[in-house]
Order: sequence, then structure tokens, then C-alpha cells
Amino acid sequence: MPSIKSILMDNVENNKDVNLLKSRFTALKEPCIKAVIMFGSRARGEARDKSDIDLLILHEDYGIQDSILRRRHLYNLIRETIGEDFEDVTVIDMDLKRFLNPIEITSLLLNIYWDAVVLYDKTGKIRDFLRHVRRKIIESGLKRVRDGMAYRWILPKPMEEVKIL
Repeated sequence: MPSIKSILMDNVENNKDVNLLKSRFTALKEPCIKAVIMFGSRARGEARDKSDIDLLILHEDYGIQDSILRRRHLYNLIRETIGEDFEDVTVIDMDLKRFLNPIEITSLLLNIYWDAVVLYDKTGKIRDFLRHVRRKIIESGLKRVRDGMAYRWILPKPMEEVKIL
């Protein structure tokens, strides 16, 4: 288990791929994109040769309502921004307000909160928000355990609701 300090900070902040991606995202010109977060194996420092890059794009007032068309547009924009240095990229998207104040926190969102490495943040608030959420996860008693190649969360008490936000 990583140290609490490393959990509260970005896990692989000085990784060369992270630094390259951060530099590429400085050129991002899409005003609706507010933040880009890397999660998954690369964010945890567990990437293998064939590992993809998992990116969450946080947006606000995005004009494309159809989720498939929006994701396709975002994927093409991200591919254009990061260039050919990264072969496999997975892009998911979420409204910024929903990320900061979700109705429900799914296992995927919990993993993103836990693993997140901020690559781009036009709001200037995402890092502090993630530190706060990680602290609340620790305080809640939730435990993340590795299960083969994946991770799962164990509640402090079975069937008990846990509030972290």
C-alpha cells in the first residue's frame, strides 16, 4: 500500500510520460475542456509495455449532447493534442460539476479519485479537490484491495453507506 503522503499527492507526478502529456496539454485550445486526468495503471505506476493511457476529460457547457458523438469528438481532439507518442488511449468524459459533486460515487469514480494524476487543469481546483477526497476516503475506512489485475473496495461495515463528499 502506498504511503498516505503519496496517496494525497499525485502518484507519479515526475514520470516522463506525465511530464510529456502535461506539456502537450498546455497547447489545448478547447474552452469547454476544464481538466484532463490520467487514471489507471499508468497513474498508479503499474503500466506494462502494452498498457493504454486512461484519460478522464472534465468539461463544462460542452455543445455536443449525444454522448457517443461527444466522446468521439473528444477522443479525436485528445489524439491530435498528445500526438503519436502514445499508441493506445482510452478517453471517458464527465461534466465538471458532476465530478465535483456526484449524485453517486461508482467504483470507477472512486478509483479515478484515488489514482488521479492531473495533466491539465484550467480551474486550478482539481488537485486540492482530489487531496480532500483522498483524505475523506482514508477517514471513511474504505479499503482498496488488489484482485488479480483489478482493484476493488471493501466497506468498513458490510452494506453500510459511506459518505466521502
